[in-house]
Amino acid sequence: MQEEFAQARVTMHITHGCLVVPIQVEISDEAMLEIQTEILEKVSQTGVKGVIIDLAGVDILDSFLAQAFLDTGRMISLLGAGTVIVGLKPELVSALVDLGLEFKDILTAITVEQGFQKLRPIVEPEEKPEEIEELQEPEEETAKETIGDSEEEPAESEQPDDEAIDKPKEESQEESFAEDEA
Repeated sequence: MQEEFAQARVTMHITHGCLVVPIQVEISDEAMLEIQTEILEKVSQTGVKGVIIDLAGVDILDSFLAQAFLDTGRMISLLGAGTVIVGLKPELVSALVDLGLEFKDILTAITVEQGFQKLRPIVEPEEKPEEIEELQEPEEETAKETIGDSEEEPAESEQPDDEAIDKPKEESQEESFAEDEA
């Protein structure tokens, strides 16, 4: 009966592009496995890029539940989303360290808002400066080509001028040759 109550109390919702999973009651192992399955299905169906698991309502976390939350985070990662576990109380943190559980793959934060901040780069990626530079480079090359073209045009216009200068010289040579013959 408590499992059903615990399951009914876990209402997941999407906010700021993240699936938020507030755990506000103590849950059984079976309920945790159901929640884990539901989280994974929601991530897969919705395509969210971030999941925040809020454990602020949890006072006791045994090794099975703690490992299940860590595993859930790793599974979410395999689906292409990031996970932040928030709301861990100091006594839970102490117990997790005593259990020897490592959170190296999972981000943590104190509040849900801090969780959103940690997921922001994943959920709302900004354009990389490299991509912006790559987009600008062709414009610069086009500008260089235009400048290069305009520089070549005067060079071409100088050549006809040179020919025009050479022609009068040739004509003057021909005239002087004609004068020599006469």
